[in-house]
Amino acid sequence: MLKPIYIYHESIDSTNNEIKRLAEDGSAAEFTVVSAGEQTAGRGRSGHVWQSPPGTSIATSILLRPSGVDPERIPRITILSAQAVSDAAEEVTGLVCGIKWPNDVLLNKRKICGILTELCFDRNRAPYMVVGIGVNVTVQTFPPDIADMATSLMLASGKPTEAFSRKAITEKIWDRFLVYYEGFLRTGDLSEIRVPYEDRLVNVNERVRVLDPLGEYEARATGIDNGGRLLVVKDDGTCAAIDSGEVSVRGIYGYA
Repeated sequence: MLKPIYIYHESIDSTNNEIKRLAEDGSAAEFTVVSAGEQTAGRGRSGHVWQSPPGTSIATSILLRPSGVDPERIPRITILSAQAVSDAAEEVTGLVCGIKWPNDVLLNKRKICGILTELCFDRNRAPYMVVGIGVNVTVQTFPPDIADMATSLMLASGKPTEAFSRKAITEKIWDRFLVYYEGFLRTGDLSEIRVPYEDRLVNVNERVRVLDPLGEYEARATGIDNGGRLLVVKDDGTCAAIDSGEVSVRGIYGYA
């Protein structure tokens, strides 16, 4: 059974950045986890800022060295992360999570989690991967631009602040993640979590807009394949597996 190695900082620029610093010379142990009480320069996808107010959020990253895995399959690991966060969030809140493909974790149709995966190379050109996870735990207010789509474990569940241990939740996330990661290494795909992931997938049987560089189109999502690609049926009846580009969903959060 894979075991994480925990390092904690009260404040840091970014847990992803710290993993990169530790991995730079190739000596950091795989499954090293860096967590922080505050991030001053956290990032989400596409360079977006991910805020981690002191003592109210989980900011945590893990170092992976997935040798023997087809590089094209490595990005699928972000789906494992979403499933692990959902497991932990459901356990501590008693609520059922949804996942907006590929890795937006939702409670009450609002986002609680940001996940950023990065494929990097150390000074010896050996590849490694950083998986960064941010979870809103006891955050009570959000910036105006995300106030209508974000929530926290506390706000969604109505439980008091003292009901949430960021340390315990972090450990639940990485324990579950490493179980799923072992399955991924064993099979080379997402076949072992496909069904439970689809059970949480809010896109299933919903219309989605596919932002394809060759032209946008709308379709009905039907699930994912073992590679984590979103399966859709176009209005003309043809099927497609979406592996790149962005998919936005109408009517999920209430603001679209």
